[in-house]
Amino acid sequence: MRTISDLPGDLVEEEIFSRAPITSLRSVRSTCKKWNFLSKNRVFFGKEAAAAARKQFMGFMMKDSRVCLMKLDLQGIGNKGELVYPCIKQVSVLDQIKIFSVFQSSGLLLCVLKDMSRLLVWNPYLGQTRWVEPRDKFESGDKYALGYGYDDKKNRNHKILMIFYEYDPNRSRHVSKSELYDFSLDSWKVFDATPEWDIWGHQRGVTLKGNAYFPAQKMIEKKRVGGFMLCFDFTRESFGPLLPLPFHAVGGEVFASLSCVREEKLAVLYRGWEKNEPVEIFVTDKIGPDVVSWTKFLTLLPGFFVNHSAGSFFIDEEKKFAVVLVLQNTKACRYHIAHIIGQDGYLELVNLGEAPCLGPISGWEPGIYYTPLVCSSYVPCLDVLESITK
Repeated sequence: MRTISDLPGDLVEEEIFSRAPITSLRSVRSTCKKWNFLSKNRVFFGKEAAAAARKQFMGFMMKDSRVCLMKLDLQGIGNKGELVYPCIKQVSVLDQIKIFSVFQSSGLLLCVLKDMSRLLVWNPYLGQTRWVEPRDKFESGDKYALGYGYDDKKNRNHKILMIFYEYDPNRSRHVSKSELYDFSLDSWKVFDATPEWDIWGHQRGVTLKGNAYFPAQKMIEKKRVGGFMLCFDFTRESFGPLLPLPFHAVGGEVFASLSCVREEKLAVLYRGWEKNEPVEIFVTDKIGPDVVSWTKFLTLLPGFFVNHSAGSFFIDEEKKFAVVLVLQNTKACRYHIAHIIGQDGYLELVNLGEAPCLGPISGWEPGIYYTPLVCSSYVPCLDVLESITK
């Protein structure tokens, strides 16, 4: 009698694995030893995996307090008459919890719960989770980054950086403080240093090759001066020097958003606060905790506006286009819109669905809305994931 393990490897990879979402590969791998081997081979080493990575974007996005798997086929971009249709599916394994924010690093997702009670680290490829309790408490204004350093044996050791703010009466202002959670020790520790920089409150950091990067401001004579980036080195467990972003910001009045480029480079999207100022994207030539250099990648269409509370994006260097996620207003409601922008004025708008209103607030703003947030392209890494999950 023939069994499922007798199916030809080409048939399994091309007709089964290619159709299975990354969040279902745990079930696929557990079918039999042969499927487990073929799954790892396809994801990490196969030519099909490399080709698929170039043809489509696959990452995670936040939508209505839930994490969704997002796929965007890149083949139709730039081809006349071929519209781009995203595939967005809610992750069922996280259905029972509401999530405030999500961060990605080396195949892991760090989820901040909406009630600020705990953090959840999730391994989508292996289907494993790990809860992290606070040393004291978590608050909505805290910033997080998930990264890794190396021990004496050059093994990866994952850690969580949390940045929070406390009022300093000697300086008559709030100053940033930091805590670091070590997975291997299952404990938090506090940094006592008070920096002379400030991480912009409405913008997020990203993790590249284990280290976290944040748009930052420098305090000069009690004034904020923007146009900087800050790196946290998880091996040294310390912040590096302020690194220059490829623009100047007088008084810190600028919007900057960071994105990873295939786990190899960083990209930054920026604009001034005025609507008529240009929106430009730069990509790093060189990047590290102590060094950075930039090359201009794309100037967006004149008049294109990115709301300061949105602006999540990713780029494709080969096809020379950017996908920028924004909140778009109408008289009736607001929508999550993906602007696909290329050279020579190419523009395509993809509606990702209505943005739910979280409640009214005072003033001119009619309500609070979840901004569209997309993580960088997801590429699992098995040797890292198995080392920290329980």
